[in-house]
Amino acid sequence: MKVSLYNQFMRAGATRRDVLKGAASMAAIAAASGAGLGALTRPASAASELRAQILQIPGVGKGQPTDADFQQVGELCLEATKANVKEGEFAGVELSFMGLNNQNLHNVLFRGFLKPWEAYTGAKINWIDLAQADYNPRLQQAIATNTIDFDIVEMGAPFEGDVCGKGLTSEMPDWVKKQIDMDDLVAYLKPPVGTWDGKQYRVTVDGDAHNFNYRTDVFADAGLAEA
Repeated sequence: MKVSLYNQFMRAGATRRDVLKGAASMAAIAAASGAGLGALTRPASAASELRAQILQIPGVGKGQPTDADFQQVGELCLEATKANVKEGEFAGVELSFMGLNNQNLHNVLFRGFLKPWEAYTGAKINWIDLAQADYNPRLQQAIATNTIDFDIVEMGAPFEGDVCGKGLTSEMPDWVKKQIDMDDLVAYLKPPVGTWDGKQYRVTVDGDAHNFNYRTDVFADAGLAEA
């Protein structure tokens, strides 16, 4: 958000929570787009209905989705935002989102998912697109030179120490945890993942599980002990 806008909100009596409310809602929708699109606070039957609607959109064994399909998914996931934010409430607010654009994923998807969010809230998202190889140098340079030019960052867990350790992040409000239903995440993505000094700082967009598989008989024949 531009500093002038932030100061204007403060003079008008808004709290930091009010100002960040739109950003956190956006992050929650971004998370829902990648880590369980039905991860919203709604009855189980309604959540099942939402998943069923999303599964009718191209992309799950139904061909290559288009930007219009991404926007349709984003529109379907707006219910929680509409419950917390009035239409047009954040007109004039600008947020910068730094993330990846490789493999036609990440920011490419988020743009479509979040167009309905922008249209509803009135906020504008400025995108900082980075290739995988450029991400770490760009992030570290911004931290080292104190030239943070982004409000929201798509970031892997290995960088949490660099960012959270320097106090560059805002703690996730409790209402966001309820909105995205943290309990709906698989166990290995729940806290302490995404926390720093016991506080939750991020919404999970994506998660990978890495396995190391080996044949015990081969290890035994080679005279190697099992780890």
